[in-house]
Amino acid sequence: MLTIENKDQLYLNLKKILKTELIPTEIWQASGRNQTRPAAVLIPLFWKDDELHILLTKRSKNLKHHAGQVSFPGGGFDESDVTIRQAAIRETEEEIGITPQYIEVVGYLEDLETNSGFYVTPFVAILKEGFKIIKNIHEVSEVFSVPLSFFSNANNYRLQTALYKGKKVKYYVYQYDEYTIWGFTAEIIVKLVHKLNTQH
Repeated sequence: MLTIENKDQLYLNLKKILKTELIPTEIWQASGRNQTRPAAVLIPLFWKDDELHILLTKRSKNLKHHAGQVSFPGGGFDESDVTIRQAAIRETEEEIGITPQYIEVVGYLEDLETNSGFYVTPFVAILKEGFKIIKNIHEVSEVFSVPLSFFSNANNYRLQTALYKGKKVKYYVYQYDEYTIWGFTAEIIVKLVHKLNTQH
């Protein structure tokens, strides 16, 4: 796991375990598939009290989709974005006010398909010191962080089953204080932590 002791090697360690081909290029979809509903999220990492944290949001209860759920900043690809990476950065600024100069994208995970038909590319980024959060209250009700070490402990998540469109589906659930982190967001976290844990 990434700790304060190897902070200087943070970028190098992440680039070893994450996909990076998309970072310096203008390829707009990590999978190479030309999907009609591409999207991206940002997994923002930052140091707090000598420990690596993940920044998360709680969506506004007034939103049409996934209201009140914990999520990463992100959203659908827009023609103005040029690249799918830019979609993640733009949405982060729109939702929580962190400007691009404080966002250092270091890699990405394999894209995932949501139940609603989006192909989402999760980009991992380091937030540089001095970033400020300005919530868009129309989209985000809360911004909070969770130590990465909490997610790396397998005892802190459970696998549940539910019926979705007549089929049984399994999904991960974390409970951190009053925050329930589940579904697509939890799945991304599990995939990231798995990569980090298997690296060491």
